[in-house]
Amino acid sequence: MMTRHQAGRFDDWRARMAVRGGPLTHAVARAGWAVLAVVGVVVMTVVAMVWAINPSEEATDNGPAANFMGAFILGVPFGAVVFGLIGVAVQYAARSWLRTPTAAERDTARAAQRPASPYTDDGLLAGGRWAQSYERCAASLRSFHTVVTTLPDGPGRNWLTDVGSTLDDELREALRLAKLGDGLAPDGHAIAGTPRRIADLLTSAERSFAQTADRAAAIALDLRKDTGFEAVRAQLDTLAAQTPHLRASGL
Repeated sequence: MMTRHQAGRFDDWRARMAVRGGPLTHAVARAGWAVLAVVGVVVMTVVAMVWAINPSEEATDNGPAANFMGAFILGVPFGAVVFGLIGVAVQYAARSWLRTPTAAERDTARAAQRPASPYTDDGLLAGGRWAQSYERCAASLRSFHTVVTTLPDGPGRNWLTDVGSTLDDELREALRLAKLGDGLAPDGHAIAGTPRRIADLLTSAERSFAQTADRAAAIALDLRKDTGFEAVRAQLDTLAAQTPHLRASGL
């Protein structure tokens, strides 16, 4: 159901012109009666011209100019009134159409009316300890991949790309552990036992992911200064050793 505030957004057809319709629709919405009246004048003027060229038997004695003026004087006011009345209806229809929400706006309204899911897209309890821990790991990994994309092609980038693949696997393991923690201790109180061990592993993984991203940024700076792969080989070996090792946890 649409709220009063949402309904108010669609009441002003003038404001709706910013998101719906084109120049013709907007002109009709502003003064449809006038637009159609002008059309009526044009149509009846053309009719008067045709009548002047091809008059009926009763008007053959008159000249073309007289026939045209006679048809113009009688037909144009009639056409303007009839088409103007039609324009009033078209104007009302155009304004009503402008007030209706677009498909995108309807989708947004439906989404807003759905109850918020208590879970994240990754299936973790939103705002919980395990979801926050996993998100910190994921954020560091996103930073790592961003750094890699800035590097030119070469051995250094290839090495970091391979490290990134390893980190992707470790992040999947971090998600698995976070879901396990969510199931065992949804309140986040990992005091002892398996929940405590999972919490320690994820805390360590957070540090490892963050340190790996920071070191990758430092290596990237060095690679831009000196493209020689051997110049940063030792740093790359250190970075590889810093990566999380969650898959070896045995859980």
